[in-house]
Amino acid sequence: MYTRNKRNKYDKNDSLELGQNAESRFASIAQRNGWVVVEASKEGNIEDHFDYEISKDGQNLKVDVKSKKRVSRKTKDVQDDLVWVEFRTVRNTKGWLFGSADLIAFENQNGFKIVERKALVGVVNKFVKLHVKVSNPADALYKVYTRKGRPDEIALIKTSDLTPILWDEWNL
Repeated sequence: MYTRNKRNKYDKNDSLELGQNAESRFASIAQRNGWVVVEASKEGNIEDHFDYEISKDGQNLKVDVKSKKRVSRKTKDVQDDLVWVEFRTVRNTKGWLFGSADLIAFENQNGFKIVERKALVGVVNKFVKLHVKVSNPADALYKVYTRKGRPDEIALIKTSDLTPILWDEWNL
């Protein structure tokens, strides 16, 4: 079993802990809802961008769990009105939006909003101006944000944009 416990060199706050806590909450809720939960291997987590494989009633699904995040690393509080989507990683590889997860589970104050990854790609294509690049995270709503000196590419979308594509919503 792979447990992520190494802090990313760019994580100066508590992003590692936020992610681990969200993943743990997701796994608990999934089990409470009757799903068998298996943690991803290191390769599955890092290369294929999924945290768990869940199965129930003949369904087998890979899930990538996303914790509530700050809009900027400089802000103190996490929020759940906006979510980041990742096109390219800091390692200059495909981001989780193009990984092998079937589902993306976005943490919110009540639990998780779960969407099919492929449907999320459609939402991103509809709303994000992929040709518009910004260098300030506060300007990243529906635009591609890249941090200075890093190859990653991410964008913010509104959490409400997920509503039409909800696969399910799991409450705490």
